[in-house]
Amino acid sequence: PLVIAACPTGAISPSKTEDGKKTVKIKEERSMFCGNCYTMCKAVAPSDKEGDCVTIMAGGKVSNRIHPPKFSKVVVPALPNNFPRFPEVCDAVKKIVEAYAADAKKYERIGDWAERIGWEKFFEKCGLPFSEHLIDDYRLAYDTYRTSTQFKYTDAAWEVSKAAGGID
Repeated sequence: PLVIAACPTGAISPSKTEDGKKTVKIKEERSMFCGNCYTMCKAVAPSDKEGDCVTIMAGGKVSNRIHPPKFSKVVVPALPNNFPRFPEVCDAVKKIVEAYAADAKKYERIGDWAERIGWEKFFEKCGLPFSEHLIDDYRLAYDTYRTSTQFKYTDAAWEVSKAAGGID
């Protein structure tokens, strides 16, 4: 009952096997793959062995005190999900961490290091293939940055916001 109640879209329903045992049925077309079912019952892993992949993102920061928040950027778009050791993922992360450790300043975050040297140089130093499509900013970044304590509305900002259909 807990795994059924945990599903926000109602994709999980009670069912029975052919021999009459209780089980659950997952309607994949209704699932949004949020993972609530997995949180409640580890046996219900919402995954697809052929279609799942791992994406590595870097550079995000939630800080709101000195600088506005930064969104992560995709640095490796799709690696095979080879459970349980994830060799491709480990290799990519190792490349990033080793390049960071060799070149970053003391106490500098990975994202700050990448911003300082430039994202193209980040990919070069990490030995990762670069594409301009990988570091595209989050499409709602503008709206999110406006909620930062760093953002100050000016008359011009109000006009832009009104023109874009934002705050009245």
